[in-house]
Amino acid sequence: MKFTPELTFDGGLVRPLTADDVDNLFEIYQHPEIPGQRVIENREHLQRMIDLSVQMAATQRGMMWLLEVNGESQGLVSIYDWQPSLLRATLRVDGLPALKDAYRAAAMNACMKFMADKYHLRNFAYQWVDGQQDSLKAVIESVGFKPAAVLRDAWRTGDTSFANVVQYHCVLDRAKPVPRKLGDDDELGQNVSANGVTGRGSIGGDA
Repeated sequence: MKFTPELTFDGGLVRPLTADDVDNLFEIYQHPEIPGQRVIENREHLQRMIDLSVQMAATQRGMMWLLEVNGESQGLVSIYDWQPSLLRATLRVDGLPALKDAYRAAAMNACMKFMADKYHLRNFAYQWVDGQQDSLKAVIESVGFKPAAVLRDAWRTGDTSFANVVQYHCVLDRAKPVPRKLGDDDELGQNVSANGVTGRGSIGGDA
């Protein structure tokens, strides 16, 4: 069963990870965007990450998509810190230098819309680490995120060095899901016969 769907946007798509994506992920992680993030050298770690992505989606703990633009792998979109009972999750994009801001934003929008439509998530978070490109702030805000707090020295960049983290939040303007009971969607009178008797075999109804 496929828990992570393929989602399209203008010029590209995001799709679930497969066993053939080890090389794609390896290339992405040769260009870490976050300060202090190490270059991955062991491809076996990436295979385990692909396996974990399936388990995370199946148990509603997270989701990962490979981001493709015009048929080329250019990034990875991740949903993590997923709290189904609180209807919230954290979003992250790791992109190659070739990934344009417009495609990054479009991929984020597509994934957020899916999570909102499928799982009723409305509360999303995004973290920008001091030292990342400043232009990413504009991308994050263009999707609807607003800076909510600064976490001082919250990200380790080395053995004795730390960086501040800007915490962004986005609360989608969507109605809360309404609990429903079995039969709520039934049409009134759908079980009433022409003579006003409900159901076959009822007292006074057809035998």
